[in-house]
Amino acid sequence: MFAGLKKMLFGSLEMEVSGDTLVSEFENEFLRVFAVPIRVYNLSKEKKIQSGAGGRRASKDALIKDVSTKIVAGKSRKISIKDTEKVGDVEKKIENTLGIGVQIIGSDGKGFADNNKSLKEIKEVKSDDLVSLDVAVNSATDVYSFTKAFEKACGGVSVKVWRLGKTTGKILTGAKGQFAAPEMLLREVSEGNRISQHGIIVINTADKVKTVKKNFAKMYGLGIEVVSSRDGGLADDEVVVKHAKNG
Repeated sequence: MFAGLKKMLFGSLEMEVSGDTLVSEFENEFLRVFAVPIRVYNLSKEKKIQSGAGGRRASKDALIKDVSTKIVAGKSRKISIKDTEKVGDVEKKIENTLGIGVQIIGSDGKGFADNNKSLKEIKEVKSDDLVSLDVAVNSATDVYSFTKAFEKACGGVSVKVWRLGKTTGKILTGAKGQFAAPEMLLREVSEGNRISQHGIIVINTADKVKTVKKNFAKMYGLGIEVVSSRDGGLADDEVVVKHAKNG
């Protein structure tokens, strides 16, 4: 069972989780304490954490000890989180501290939260602006599948992916850069193959094009360009993504 929570210094909240806690209890308590929904995922057959591509959501009747690599029956662990911490960092902290694979959900309970947003920002964002790609994005996904999923999720907004520099292995854009062929795999165009760490990509279509491009480069190692469907040219960096197809 839970040992309760207490307000910590500098705005942190603390939560204690026992191995005998039900997954449903953990998810409900996390929502009560931190005010954002969360989903718990099963361990792999090899007892490794998986919450991205290929991961399966844990049964609500499962016990935490059965989905954790760190918490056993009769034992408990504590975790403290600040509202200012980013979603991706919080998910990683839960993995490292509690040994549980999780995905934080938008405050309305629909769709995966943006890894680059803080918990505070997730609570404030409008749900209709958040979209997730309907393809498991990882190192085995090809560029064609990714671009089609992006276009579908963003209401017809097209995207292109830059190739990496042959000598540097870094994202190369502009006049010296080349766009990737549809049949190329994302791992071939992801700097440091950072895409392999992610299974689900969430986009805030209310963000400016330049923000989304920066997020993709930082989080996934992908250099992308949003395309205007009006003339086929590159969309203005200052335009929000959901309006990019109009110019």
